[in-house]
Amino acid sequence: MVKAGKQSLAFSYKGGNSILHRMPPVLKVLLIPVLSILIFYLPFYFAAGMIVIQLVVACILRFSPEEQAADLKPVLYYGIFLYLSSFIARFFADGLKEAFFTTFTNIQTVRMLLKLFCMMQGASILFKTSTILQIREGICCIESTLRRILPVSKKNSLSNTLALFVCFIPMVYKNWEQAKRAWLARGGKPGIRMMSAILPVFFSIGLKQAYSVSRAQAARQGS
Repeated sequence: MVKAGKQSLAFSYKGGNSILHRMPPVLKVLLIPVLSILIFYLPFYFAAGMIVIQLVVACILRFSPEEQAADLKPVLYYGIFLYLSSFIARFFADGLKEAFFTTFTNIQTVRMLLKLFCMMQGASILFKTSTILQIREGICCIESTLRRILPVSKKNSLSNTLALFVCFIPMVYKNWEQAKRAWLARGGKPGIRMMSAILPVFFSIGLKQAYSVSRAQAARQGS
């Protein structure tokens, strides 16, 4: 049985009255891609400094280590996959000793993973300080401003599609965690059997939610 207690859902909103919570949604929506571009193109030291700053911000906002870890798991899984695939490829080409030394002493890979970690931190803070409606409001505001400036068609709206895509991210994590907890609560154990059991449920719930949202969106456009 799983232990009772507070569970952390990835990219879930956490209410508060901080400056970031009160910041206009459009500024936060714009800030994240700008910071991500800077993190990607500027030297590694900028990303290292941003990691420290964002950790301090998360502590000030009282985000627990469990809440932060839930959002940063994808980087950990990606890093493990990256190192394993690189190790296996080098193992068959150069042998065990050379593969181990080359894979785990690759500074470029470490720097890339830390940059991804930093960008994921920024996205985590955005989702934890903004509701889905606020994120959608920010995206719609940006699109309406661009449509007034640029000569683009006003018939098709990109903001609704983009907002739905962005807002489905926490929903996907929530569905996965709920299916996983249900499996563990019934005495199941993590492993391949768990994956084979909950993946069909996970996809069916996601498809049903996507269908419901699309029907609601179509009904709104037809009204």
